[in-house]
Amino acid sequence: MDIGAQLRGAREAKGLSIGTLAERTRVPVRTLAAIERNDQSALPPHPFGRGFVRTYAEEVHLDPDRVVRDFFAQFPSPIASATASSTLETPDESWQPPSRWIGMGTAVAILLVVVAAAAVLGRRDDRAPAPDTVGTTGALPAATASSATARSEPVAPADTPPAASTTPTPPAQAPSAAIHVVLSTSRPCWIAATADGRQAIYRIVPSGARETLLADRELTIRFGDAGAVTWTINGRDAGRPGEDGAVRDVHLTPDSAANARD
Repeated sequence: MDIGAQLRGAREAKGLSIGTLAERTRVPVRTLAAIERNDQSALPPHPFGRGFVRTYAEEVHLDPDRVVRDFFAQFPSPIASATASSTLETPDESWQPPSRWIGMGTAVAILLVVVAAAAVLGRRDDRAPAPDTVGTTGALPAATASSATARSEPVAPADTPPAASTTPTPPAQAPSAAIHVVLSTSRPCWIAATADGRQAIYRIVPSGARETLLADRELTIRFGDAGAVTWTINGRDAGRPGEDGAVRDVHLTPDSAANARD
């Protein structure tokens, strides 16, 4: 069951080159080629890889649900592979716990270090000079008396620091682009976008991320999982661009962005 060959045959039957198919679906040529050769390792993780296979099938007029199911049925389950590999691992019975004498030797060494440290500290205490005492006449040493006199003198107050400036900071200016879109993700989502003909983003955006897209003439966005994203268009809340797991293409111009719903 070679699903990649079926997709390639359907594409060639329609007279489409793989480059033309990439332009129509906005899926990279290398990803389409990986699908045709059944190379799952070259595809993005679920659900983005499934979305690309579904888009390919829809463009060549094959049943997308059947193609997605049969394509990924060609590969072994990751859980089954992990179970099989774990059954091959056996414990190494040659390993033996360290001898108890090693632990006893370590404890003795620590005890000797503690005893030596205590002895050194005791000798230092014996060598410390005795503190100055008051003479028989009750007079304090000259250094002590002078320091006591110095402490009794009043201290002049320090200069009052200048008051902090209370001038308010001017607010940040809003972007001047005609199209201003902010995307927020609730889970990882593949997003590809071009702004005024230049690629703005092409990657898996992690959960909890916030991306800002600006354009003057046009903005094109492809969501690998439209239900994982909430967005605002020119400051207006636009909700979610689609349902969970749906691949959605959106093309915005200054007019359509200005008329976006609240």
